[in-house]
Amino acid sequence: MAFIKLCPNCERRNDAVNAVCEFCGTVLENTQAFDAPDLVMPKLTFNGIPLAVPLQVELVIGRSDPNEDWQPDIDLLPYGGTSGAGVSRRHARLVWYGDWKIEDLNSANGTYLDQQRIVWGKPQMLKPGAVIQIGRLYLVFHG
Repeated sequence: MAFIKLCPNCERRNDAVNAVCEFCGTVLENTQAFDAPDLVMPKLTFNGIPLAVPLQVELVIGRSDPNEDWQPDIDLLPYGGTSGAGVSRRHARLVWYGDWKIEDLNSANGTYLDQQRIVWGKPQMLKPGAVIQIGRLYLVFHG
């Protein structure tokens, strides 16, 4: 088991040893740590190409924006993920709860899991072979 802290500001998961949130900088000293099952690296592909995915408990999927110095954890811009393709800067996120779940981040064009639109704020469990639609791009979750 790993211990994590949930940031009271941005609600993102951090390693329990972090003194501040690695995403927004909020101080975590008074935040209670809790157990989380050992982290497993998610595997995603786009047109059969494996995507580079960092090993962390939460991963934002979207498109980078050089004008705003924004870089998501999983950047779809190199794969055609422009605003014209319907990909938001902060489109969706994968979160580790012992299993990987996906959550829409109130994106303009929505996030779909196996052709069903995900309701914003309601994470959905990912199963191997699941198809994730981000704008007009399709990703496959392999576990």
